[in-house]
Amino acid sequence: MRTCIKNLFLLPALIAGLGLIPAGRVTAQTFTTLYSFTAVSGSGANSDGAWPYAVLILLGNTLYGTTQFGGSSGKGTVFAVSTNGTGFTNLHSFTATSGSLYTNSDGADPWAGLILSGNTLYGTAFRGGSSGTGTVFAVSTDGMGFTNLHSFNSSSDGANPFAGLILSGNTLYGTAQFGGSSGTGTVFAVST
Repeated sequence: MRTCIKNLFLLPALIAGLGLIPAGRVTAQTFTTLYSFTAVSGSGANSDGAWPYAVLILLGNTLYGTTQFGGSSGKGTVFAVSTNGTGFTNLHSFTATSGSLYTNSDGADPWAGLILSGNTLYGTAFRGGSSGTGTVFAVSTDGMGFTNLHSFNSSSDGANPFAGLILSGNTLYGTAQFGGSSGTGTVFAVST
């Protein structure tokens, strides 16, 4: 019994020594709100975006991301903000969609995060494009030169890309949640 009690008192020291619990005093971490998105109107529009859903990426001291809602047409944005919270920039507001089919020229509702190659950001938009079933897009880090790389048509190439992309060489790879020959999604590749 005495050996068990002795070992019981050594257990916390062993756990702390292994780094499994912090030793000494635990101090509170600093939390800072870098940017608060503005309120949206009845149509969902605002100047900067709303509902940032995906992970951010970092280049130097600048964070890049997407919002699923808001922007000038209420269809989402691509944005940049400095790590110190200054210099928020709306790099791209996705355009309004037409009717119930969500068709437009650039995409709408970008749920997934971005990837970066050089000074170009790549991403997917869940809706919009020529068939209303999503796009793969590129935009430079300064907001110039937005390009719709691909509009999904659902029947053959897929529909509604929900996840992000990966890049290998000059090819982007991703998945589309719906569409394709069976209507149950696709894995796709598109050139940059």
